[in-house]
Amino acid sequence: MEKLLRKTENLTPVAPEALAAYLRHGEALLEQVNQTLLDRTDLPQLLGGNPQQMMFDNHRYHFDFMANVFEFQAYDMLVRMVPWVYRAYMSHGFSADYFLVELEAWVDALRGCLAEEAGSVVNIYEFLLQNHDLFLELAKPYPESGAQSRDDDSDEAVFYRHLLDGDFKECFRLSRNLLERSGSLDRLYLEIIQPAMYRIGRDWETGRISVAKEHLASAIVMRLLASIYPLLNPPPTLKGKVVITAAPNEFHEIGAWMVANALELDGWKTVFLGANTPRTDLLNLVQSEQPKVLALSIAMPFNLRHVKKILHGVKNLPCDQRPRTLVGGQVFRLSDRLQQTLGADGYADNCAAARNLLQQWWDGA
Repeated sequence: MEKLLRKTENLTPVAPEALAAYLRHGEALLEQVNQTLLDRTDLPQLLGGNPQQMMFDNHRYHFDFMANVFEFQAYDMLVRMVPWVYRAYMSHGFSADYFLVELEAWVDALRGCLAEEAGSVVNIYEFLLQNHDLFLELAKPYPESGAQSRDDDSDEAVFYRHLLDGDFKECFRLSRNLLERSGSLDRLYLEIIQPAMYRIGRDWETGRISVAKEHLASAIVMRLLASIYPLLNPPPTLKGKVVITAAPNEFHEIGAWMVANALELDGWKTVFLGANTPRTDLLNLVQSEQPKVLALSIAMPFNLRHVKKILHGVKNLPCDQRPRTLVGGQVFRLSDRLQQTLGADGYADNCAAARNLLQQWWDGA
């Protein structure tokens, strides 16, 4: 990984006009890449028997992701994300050769659609092609987490097994008992639920569990967050108002929900909007609610451009309607430059960090 990260230092930033052309010709690029793959007689082998729609979806995700890489010049995010993509798709049957064929198709499409503006964009694709073997090496599967956990009687491992079994009652019982013993919501969230959900995500990524199983685990955790919270006797609201939401097109809301609960238990008035809040509606709500803080959760890298537009909209509000902005989420694990590039007022990597930062802001207000 470090070798690839060092190589990115020599990559030339994509010029704004090249990014604009990439976005403008997006549908034509996707159509050409899709057709190039469809014309191949070995396509069933490349896809490992998966439906063509899975390939089409991957190409669109790829386009959206690369647009964010180019806009934010986040080549460290690119290097960290590519092995994840390789690992996830190969674990579901895709051939390693599929990625070479796909990348070559993108290069041909870029040269055909973008003409003279293609250069700086094609350079990034050439980097991916030249380092394909290194990415494959980094994409080797994780150790089997399930096999390790069967002999592990820690609270996190037991909780994880109940999630895999789809057993809400046992997840609730374990969580309630832990709260009774420790009185610590932080421990439940950060040492039990969060690592267990990371393991569930890895299990899906490596093909060990289905999408349905992953959704079931997420649904159990969301039910759990709603069921456990009333047992905690929130204190009176003594601090300001915080609007908390997942970004537009972002459907991962568990982390944002944890932040909302932690802040409310710390005396803040929370307005939790959940997943996929449209930008215009969110900015209108910020103007009407006038919170002290707007907190945005982003998990998927192709949603960064939405967040940038929201933060820009907040900065254009009148001073007396402009909240401080807080960002967090899994995407920030992929790049060291995102927080600074987005221009938010603060960043927190978990609910405890968010609570501590907002306390600092409140004390300094």
